[in-house]
Amino acid sequence: MLRNFIVITLRNFRKNKLSTVINVTGLVLGFLAFITLTSYVHNETSYDTWHEKADNIFRHTTIDEALGVSSNMVAITSPRMPKAAEEELAEVTASARMIHVGDQRLEKGDKGYYATQAKYVEADFFNIFDLQMNEAGMLEQFNAPRKLILTESFAKTVFPDQSDVSGELITIDDDSWEIVGTVDDVTKNSHLEFDVLMSLFPAESDSSFADYLDSWQGLGMIGYIVLDDPAKEESVEARLKEISLSNDVNEFWIPQLQPVTDIHLGSQDILFDGYHVNKGDATYVYALGVVALFVLLIAAFNFMNLTTAQSTTRAKEVGIRKVLGSGKRKLIGQHLTESVTLSVISLIIALLLIMLLSRFVDLGLDFNPHNVLLTNTWLLGAYLLISILVGLGAGLYPAFVLSGFDAIRILRGKFQTSTQGVLLRKSLVVLQFVASVVMIISTLLVAKQIDFIRNKNLGFNKEQVLNLNFSSGTLIRGMDVFRDQALQHPSISHAAYSSNMPGRTFGRTGMTLEGGTDDEDIWIVSAFSADHNYFDAMGIEVIEGRNYDPEFGSDQQESIIINRAMLEALNWDYGVGRQLTFGQTQRNIVGVIEDFHFANMRHKIEPLVIYYNPSAASNLNLKITTEEARATLDFLEAVWVETFPNYPFEYQFFDQEFDQLFESDVQFSKMVNGFTLLSIVLSCLGLFGLSSFTAEQRRKEIGVRKVLGSSVSQIVTLLMREFILLIGIASLIAWPISYWSLNGWIQDFQYRIEIISPDNLILFGIAAIGAMLVAVLAVSYKSISAAIVNPVKSLRDE
Repeated sequence: MLRNFIVITLRNFRKNKLSTVINVTGLVLGFLAFITLTSYVHNETSYDTWHEKADNIFRHTTIDEALGVSSNMVAITSPRMPKAAEEELAEVTASARMIHVGDQRLEKGDKGYYATQAKYVEADFFNIFDLQMNEAGMLEQFNAPRKLILTESFAKTVFPDQSDVSGELITIDDDSWEIVGTVDDVTKNSHLEFDVLMSLFPAESDSSFADYLDSWQGLGMIGYIVLDDPAKEESVEARLKEISLSNDVNEFWIPQLQPVTDIHLGSQDILFDGYHVNKGDATYVYALGVVALFVLLIAAFNFMNLTTAQSTTRAKEVGIRKVLGSGKRKLIGQHLTESVTLSVISLIIALLLIMLLSRFVDLGLDFNPHNVLLTNTWLLGAYLLISILVGLGAGLYPAFVLSGFDAIRILRGKFQTSTQGVLLRKSLVVLQFVASVVMIISTLLVAKQIDFIRNKNLGFNKEQVLNLNFSSGTLIRGMDVFRDQALQHPSISHAAYSSNMPGRTFGRTGMTLEGGTDDEDIWIVSAFSADHNYFDAMGIEVIEGRNYDPEFGSDQQESIIINRAMLEALNWDYGVGRQLTFGQTQRNIVGVIEDFHFANMRHKIEPLVIYYNPSAASNLNLKITTEEARATLDFLEAVWVETFPNYPFEYQFFDQEFDQLFESDVQFSKMVNGFTLLSIVLSCLGLFGLSSFTAEQRRKEIGVRKVLGSSVSQIVTLLMREFILLIGIASLIAWPISYWSLNGWIQDFQYRIEIISPDNLILFGIAAIGAMLVAVLAVSYKSISAAIVNPVKSLRDE
């Protein structure tokens, strides 16, 4: 039986080489795309799922409904809240607080080292998250002031020749810290990254820090809790609100919880989570999952279409086999086995290609599909099942229809002229081009939206700004000297201090309007500080009043500058001369600046206040000319080494940093572009194969038409008209689907294009015309070949 199956399969392959090659090629490409994209989706949805208590771990968040706030979900809470939750609620079994530090200089002897992901954490942090501690008793020792835990990799950086670093002392900001042990590097997907963990345990001499940890005023603490039952999330949130109000926390700060497994993909609209690395976007991930499904469906439709078409050429074979005694079940098994075998072979080829490409080619992805498959072998079983289903789907229709026909009817060729096979093929062509046109339109509009946000007027000039970050006391004390020497270079036009930069999370502060009280008219607004050179260095326009001026000695204590968004939010016609109160300090508005984007384009520009601080504060921003940039950097490095001999010269061009805000959008656009191109290729492959079949089936008709005087162009038009009509129908179906699918995504952006606009309607038309053109290219070769064949030969062969 197996021998007969192999013989028949090989005979069919020889008779239908072109169809078989197209089938295998299409399926391999389809499976290749499907495996890559579904591996990406699995990778993105696996963040933080590896913790034993993953389903029960929640992060504290807060809804900020204060006046002046539009982006109102923040990933911070009151400093006391996590511990209060554990103490007062039986449902909370553990809690831990964390403060993100980021860059932190550590000194060992005369050498300095920089941690890039330093964090203060409580000892209970290790009871919540599964981190491998490498020394006994670490946890007990860590629960004390000025204790450190390093990752294995960072420990090797600082102590390359030591296997045990416990007891070693490290200097941080002139204080001595003791290392109590190391933990393994986190290699699994996690929203947290760290290289140094510092004990969140105040020293006896640091009473202000202890008071802060025990306070309820303000938001600023990162917190995690563990619930005994994740289903109690909503009831615990209600209890947290009661606890908050009972401790006189502002009622417009509403405590919330976020499952830790949702953090990676569910935090696009959440602010104050700068510690959250590699932030994903659920919309993008699930959209790419749909793209994966579309590509696989297109490949599967091709396979089904060509298998159905190819089966009609085997009608006589089926008829003869039925006359010779083959039963219906045997014929069905033969068809299904052939199509399933072809599908599984295509899957195996695709998997081999994935392994080879992942190892030897840079795919431009931030994960390795091969590694995902190796660590999640159940995916291989799922792909095998899908390939079997594709094979069954492709062989099911021809198997049951052909095997069910009367043998005499088949031998007379009735099936080839029936409407059943033709209708199925037309339907599949329409469906695959609906998917292709939707993807083409999506690609064009996604690219247009991303181009819009990247080229929108930001309200500042990000080009040629060199940014130096600093926090060390030594750097702060010597920064004025470095700045003054830097300004001696002719290529440096401005040097400005600021506490923050656009694209990073700005802090917030509370204020009341003139005539208001502390209990009413409280506004929460974004805030940062800068010196008098900042607006000129960044190209920010002052539209009313004046800039800060060191000649006005009271500016630092009594003045404030606001943005246009605050004027509009307050319904003020002017700002200069009005007063705002911050705590107990009343400040006069001396200037209004034009709005600039200090968050990403998903967030509306909020009211902003800028304090005046002429001293070094976190950032030095140098505006340099484009000429001789390399020489300018060499000069700055020489000055830096002279001023700060024990500190490395580290800088970043601000435009590169700011462009990282769009990194996920750009990556999404690139992936959609690539797989849209693949879907078009797959659709063309299918049309090429189908046009070959159509031309072959109508060979006699073409011969008759040529004998009766039809020209080559008339015959080509006849053969192509049907496909163009089908694609036109597909385009009409695809347009509303495209609108529906893109409208939800684009609403995430506060600044966006209009999907229904004259320009975009033209894009919709371009997508349809483009699909038609590729269809013409796909079918033209076989159509022209059929049209120029000698009619006498066609009729004689027939």
